[in-house]
Amino acid sequence: MRGQLRLVAILATCLIAYGLVIQAFHWMNLASDRALYGGIAMILGLILFFPIVVGTLWRKL
Repeated sequence: MRGQLRLVAILATCLIAYGLVIQAFHWMNLASDRALYGGIAMILGLILFFPIVVGTLWRKL
């Protein structure tokens, strides 16, 4: 049961990250510079925080 909860939590995290990447690419496709920089910042934030969140879920659950 614990292993299944771990996998479901990691899968949910992956789906949320995927949605955020899609949103970031959408922002980067807009005409304003602010949206471009926001999309880049979101992707860099995901690169930094996604492994931390997955690692924490793997250890704690």
